[in-house]
Amino acid sequence: MAIAVCSPSRIVRRIHHLLIALVAICCVAATASAQTTVTLDTPGTHINADVTIQGGAYGWSDFSNSPVLASKVSSSDTYTRRIFLKFDTQNYVPANAKIQSAYLYLVLNQSESTENRPFTAYYVNKSFVKWETNWYQYRNGQSWSTPGGDLGQSYGTTYVGNQVGTAQRFDITSLVQAAVNGQFGSRYTRMALIDTGGVSSGNYKEFHSTRSPYPSLRPRLVITYGGSATAQPAPAPAPAPAPTPAPSTGGSTTLKVMQYNIKKTKGSDGVCNPGRIADVIAAQRPDVVSVNEVNFYSGTCAWNFDMANHLESLIEQRTGQQWYRQIVNVYGGSSGYGNVLFSRYAPVAQTSTLLSYQRGVAAMTISVNGRQVSLFSTHVEYDNASWRPIQIREAVNWMNNFGQLRIMMGDFNTWPGTSDYNIMAQPYQDAWAAAVNSGTASAYNGSGNTHGGSRFDYVFYSRVSTLSLVSVTVPDTRVGGVYPSDHDPVVAVFRIN
Repeated sequence: MAIAVCSPSRIVRRIHHLLIALVAICCVAATASAQTTVTLDTPGTHINADVTIQGGAYGWSDFSNSPVLASKVSSSDTYTRRIFLKFDTQNYVPANAKIQSAYLYLVLNQSESTENRPFTAYYVNKSFVKWETNWYQYRNGQSWSTPGGDLGQSYGTTYVGNQVGTAQRFDITSLVQAAVNGQFGSRYTRMALIDTGGVSSGNYKEFHSTRSPYPSLRPRLVITYGGSATAQPAPAPAPAPAPTPAPSTGGSTTLKVMQYNIKKTKGSDGVCNPGRIADVIAAQRPDVVSVNEVNFYSGTCAWNFDMANHLESLIEQRTGQQWYRQIVNVYGGSSGYGNVLFSRYAPVAQTSTLLSYQRGVAAMTISVNGRQVSLFSTHVEYDNASWRPIQIREAVNWMNNFGQLRIMMGDFNTWPGTSDYNIMAQPYQDAWAAAVNSGTASAYNGSGNTHGGSRFDYVFYSRVSTLSLVSVTVPDTRVGGVYPSDHDPVVAVFRIN
């Protein structure tokens, strides 16, 4: 039997060929796997701007503080909204890198209907700036060529449904690739997300912005670059956990609110009696109360104590429940005068702002039936009529920074049908007027007036399908013929759908 014997040189050549093959295989594997994934999600560094712009009456409004990014298609610019975002792909992605995938994730916060809407991504030709971008300009003193933004090429359309709390994924791979290639000059990814569907009722949608108090709900851009193999699409992240809603006290889908100017607790008999005010509130069993003309260690009825704190304690005694409050003291410091919101619901967030001519707005966001509802309390000027429109416009513009489910309560010191009234009544619905039209309004005085022969106290609310009015009442607060205040309260019941 013959045995084949390889010469040493032949063995060396075979080993050499095998090593070459192994090196080639390793190189191919390395090339296919040498990919990097970056997540751009940090406000101010990764995300330079995320903002809603709105046209018409809100064209100059700055929504840079809003916790949401809103979209709406309308035949009127006043109700049209677009979403603008800018990501730093210049410093966090190498120039000319091969982009395997780039997915933008936005968590849906609200959807008015079950309709799927087409959102198209556009490159934005001008470098817009946070705090300075609106419908008319992309930075202070520099206008868009076309109101509503200078839009370049479109880069794909994604249909967005109505599953609140889910992360919607937008494929903007080709847009990011063009940006990092320097195709637009700057290598930042500037984009607009615009609903390109037709005008229809209930097409409003909103997503959480970088101002959301919950990091898991904020926008993020996930980019995979490098290598030559085709990357698999990044899996959609699991829905972010929604904040746990506070337990409902009057049904899981209803919210009862109450507006009441308490005149510092001085009744029609001239006596200051916070206990009577607490009795009125407890008798109506509201979930949220807006009170005006509250003194803090100052003036009539409360020169030596905090009326808001005292009222909260009295209400808790009468209801047997814990309450929460948010104040706005228009004079600042520990003493002064202002408005207060009381709530049975633990607030998700709370804040306040000052208006011109020593007025202010107290604000609180609560969670009801899994939805966040923003509540406001204000008191507008009475003596100087020229100040009222200024204060109301400032309040409306500030409210636009909050989620779409909004309820504004207050003493507006104006009459229905006036130009002052219309500043609120055009963007928001007057609850009493709506209840009258639907036959669900009732008032002990037969008119709904809240101050003598005038209807000064109002509950306004967002015109969205997820917030519907059930009824409005102006109750009789007299005990033994004495009114606890010179105003009557307004009590409105809403259904949170």
